[in-house]
Amino acid sequence: MFFLASMSPFQAFLAVGGVVLTSLYLYRRQISWQLSQRIVSALKSDSTSRKRDSSWITAFFCHFERKLNNLIFERDSYISTLDALKEAVIRTDAHGKIVAVNQACTQLFNCEESSLIGADYDLCQRAIEAPEDHVDFADILEKLNQYERRQKHYKSIFHVDMNNAVLAIERQVSPIYDKYQTFIGTAVVLRDVTKAEKLRQRLRFQANHDNVTRLFNRYKFDQRLTDAWHDAIDNDLQHGLLQIDMDRFKLINDNAGHAAGDQLLRDVAGVIRQSVRDTDVCARTGGDEFAVLLYDVDVESVQTIMNKLNTELKLLPFSYAGQVFEIGASIGATLITSSSPPLTELKRQADAACFIAKNNGINGNQLFSQNDDQLMSLQQEPRWAARIHKALENDGFSLFYQAIHALDSDQEQKQHIEILLRLRSGEQLLSPNVFLPAVERFRLTDKVDFWVVSRTFEWFQQYPELWHKQVIAINLSGDSITNEGFISKVLACHQQYQFPADAICFEITETAAIGDMQKARQMVDRLREVGFNIALDDFGKGFSTFSYLKSLPAQYIKIDGSYVEEILTSESDHSIVKAIATMAKTMEMKTIAEFVQNQDTINVLNELGVDFVQGYGIATPKPLANYKEHYHIH
Repeated sequence: MFFLASMSPFQAFLAVGGVVLTSLYLYRRQISWQLSQRIVSALKSDSTSRKRDSSWITAFFCHFERKLNNLIFERDSYISTLDALKEAVIRTDAHGKIVAVNQACTQLFNCEESSLIGADYDLCQRAIEAPEDHVDFADILEKLNQYERRQKHYKSIFHVDMNNAVLAIERQVSPIYDKYQTFIGTAVVLRDVTKAEKLRQRLRFQANHDNVTRLFNRYKFDQRLTDAWHDAIDNDLQHGLLQIDMDRFKLINDNAGHAAGDQLLRDVAGVIRQSVRDTDVCARTGGDEFAVLLYDVDVESVQTIMNKLNTELKLLPFSYAGQVFEIGASIGATLITSSSPPLTELKRQADAACFIAKNNGINGNQLFSQNDDQLMSLQQEPRWAARIHKALENDGFSLFYQAIHALDSDQEQKQHIEILLRLRSGEQLLSPNVFLPAVERFRLTDKVDFWVVSRTFEWFQQYPELWHKQVIAINLSGDSITNEGFISKVLACHQQYQFPADAICFEITETAAIGDMQKARQMVDRLREVGFNIALDDFGKGFSTFSYLKSLPAQYIKIDGSYVEEILTSESDHSIVKAIATMAKTMEMKTIAEFVQNQDTINVLNELGVDFVQGYGIATPKPLANYKEHYHIH
């Protein structure tokens, strides 16, 4: 700037004029309006002065240069800030023309900035999928130009086809006003939310679908079932509800592994989908349970679909790792009509029908009928559950016992009994066959089991003279033997008493142990560490018996009664009992034969090497409270 001092006044005037023009140009570019005003004002005052002070001009231009550099720095800072954002930012005028963009915008559109400046913003017209509340950009401009309809932001997510890829774009349009609150344009922020939208879609899918079969889950199915129930009542229509319970799934899952179990579930889901209409609703509602909602059907249609499902599932070829498995399912159904009961009762009807189908044999079906006494009885099981809760709270159960006799009394000096349970109902005592299905269905087994254990312990503590002469067998369900909390409660309960733990023998069913072998083994080990004995009940009834036997450290094997009842006439039953007795002796285990009815059976069992016998031919159940009288306890 020092060269201006040597200029003539005319040359200085031309230089100042050039600066003025430059400043005006910058003003048009919205960069330095205030600076141009200051220069014009300064020139006006200079024009009236006769004296040209070169030092003033030098100082003026130094100040001008600093201001200009500051403005350029601020502008570059703003541009750098916008370019640093990952979101695409677009500035439009009041007519929707693009006047400025950042680098993220050019990358999103895959084009140069020059091709966007001055163009109409039309990204919304490229939307290939948009929500119902999506507002077109032209409509936004129209609203923003109408003062009474303005709002601060317009935000939506829609899908666009961009660069041969479908992207999910979140768009936020914000109005820009001048100091007079005149609308002069918009700031549009675009975010590529494709990954986040895919995650949201996946979470929405997982919230409503089963991950293995891709069918609806219980939550979504219950929603559709509720709608169908209202539809039947409001419009006098008839729909069908099927409950499908797979047969042998646990066997396959345990023997072939969870991968095979999952593949079987997918195959079964495919059969179900193909056997019903596209408009019907299919769901996986539990581990091996499915449900189907059939719209607008009659009784014949429901029965036809159930028969078709049974046929298709029976013919389903399923093999895994060289093993071939036979598939089947038990199906229960009920109709949804204008006179149907509430949904809870409706589902109990389908559940009761499915239960009857399973009891009648594998791969069968049953339609619920109000005229079927057995179905109506099963439907009443929730009321049984309430009675059982009340019995647990008020000691409404009674303990019975049944004697177990040793065939070689010289080697076995201790007396053995098994604790049995009865439910008091007025003057009657109900056997477990009446209330146990409700106990199992409503998962009350651990509560009932602990009631039996705690009351037996309390009774046994009263007779120290029996502590070393008696072995008391107590049944535990599969839910109990795999329940860590239950086992902990049993151990804590025993610590309150002084009798030896080896006077107690816990019986667990073989099928319950197979259900979760690893957990059962852990819980059995905890019981044995204290000194409790273990008996494997109903031995031979389940699958893979002999291979699983070596996994459980049991002291007793109770041979399933189905083999004992016909042992006098069935060669196969005779051979099975003999094999079990021989194997037990090899493994240093004692055997107990159930359902013994007569002396001839006792003689055969004795010849086969069975150690103990139990059944109505030996002794009938008696109240535990009277045990003192029968065994002369002093």
